[in-house]
Amino acid sequence: MNDSRTYSDLESEIQEQTAALTRATNALKSQITEREEAAQKLRKAYDDLEAHLQEHIANQSRLNQRLQEQIDEQRRTQTLEQEERVLTEALRDTLATMSSTLDLDKILDHILDTVQRVTPYDGAHVLFVESDLVRVVRQRGYVEKGLDKDWLNQRIPIARLAALQQLIDIGKPLAIADTTTSPMWIGFPGLDWVNSNVIAPIRSNSKILGFLSLDSAVPGFFTQAHAERLQTFADQAAIAIQNARLLDRAKRAAVVAERNRLANELHDTISQTLWSVSLISERLPAMWEIDQEEGRRTLATLHQLAQSALEEMRALLLELRPSSLADEKLGDLIRQAAAIITNRTGLPISVQVEAQEPAPPDVHFALYRIVQEALNNIVLHASASQVEVFFNSDSKRIDLSIQDNGVGFNPTDIGPTHLGLSIMKDRIRSIGATLEIISRKAGGALLKIIWVAPTGQE
Repeated sequence: MNDSRTYSDLESEIQEQTAALTRATNALKSQITEREEAAQKLRKAYDDLEAHLQEHIANQSRLNQRLQEQIDEQRRTQTLEQEERVLTEALRDTLATMSSTLDLDKILDHILDTVQRVTPYDGAHVLFVESDLVRVVRQRGYVEKGLDKDWLNQRIPIARLAALQQLIDIGKPLAIADTTTSPMWIGFPGLDWVNSNVIAPIRSNSKILGFLSLDSAVPGFFTQAHAERLQTFADQAAIAIQNARLLDRAKRAAVVAERNRLANELHDTISQTLWSVSLISERLPAMWEIDQEEGRRTLATLHQLAQSALEEMRALLLELRPSSLADEKLGDLIRQAAAIITNRTGLPISVQVEAQEPAPPDVHFALYRIVQEALNNIVLHASASQVEVFFNSDSKRIDLSIQDNGVGFNPTDIGPTHLGLSIMKDRIRSIGATLEIISRKAGGALLKIIWVAPTGQE
């Protein structure tokens, strides 16, 4: 070979190639190391990103949970506000009903209807305590089940009703969520459909007057919250019952007072007049035999006394039947009241009636009482020798004036202790009329009353 190399050259070439290979290997190792380090950094970055992502997801989950809790809380708040609004409106309606009427049955019916708006029920009843019994006085929801006649006005021993007995002992409302598992529920024939019950005591001054009870066919329907809510209506029922009882007592007291007044009237007027009639009648025959002229005068007196007694009796009969006052014309009633005063006292009273168109019943009655009060005041306080009454009534206006020639008074000096004038003012105010008083010391007095019909009520 022309291009032959020596051993040393080959060795040198091999060493160079080995060194180059070593360098390449080292470079490759360095690249591998760098890649491994880069891969580790990438894995670490991925792990960090994954951890951050998980933390972000956890935070987001917590935020979502809090947001959901806030939404749920807001919904509960809105629901409570709506329930409170409905409860407030229901209580306000009940109070309005209690203010407009004292009819206990109407108020209890309204309470049962109003409770339905606040707490739905399938059946409801009001019970009154009567000694050791309870009586069903009002109910709802039983007509459809054919039980209306079976329960209304039925009297049940309290001892048979464990829930009522417990209410009497603790005085607090009670909810029976499930009647099938509660030992306090005692079933009755026809009430097997009742699966939940709530009951509240109707109490006044720590005394149980009755109970307000609701039934539901749904097990677990009523809760203690329903019981507390029902108690507010039971308290209103207690007020209505007390008002009704006070009204009944007031009516009975008024009846007794009216009877006593009429008895006094009979004794002081008619009885005395009839006694005089009896005495004169007994003496009249002898008097006629002695002096016929004197007998005629006595007979005229006898007729006048009988006429006076007749007028008094007619007036008392009207007082006994106030509804009869509305059947009489107001001008005629005024004439009659004046005639009675004249017969009693001898005070001349002239009555001028121009027209007497019918007036509304409340105005009719109030003006009649005002005339009575005014004439009695004149007799008691005025020392008058003459009284003039003017009355005119048409479809739009009533004019009434009462004038006397007595001692008069200063209207500004009349205080609240002068009940006669105060009562008249109250009556005049109640019918929307006006009163003008013209009087001065030693100059008599004039009362002018004007009533104008409201628009559309002529």
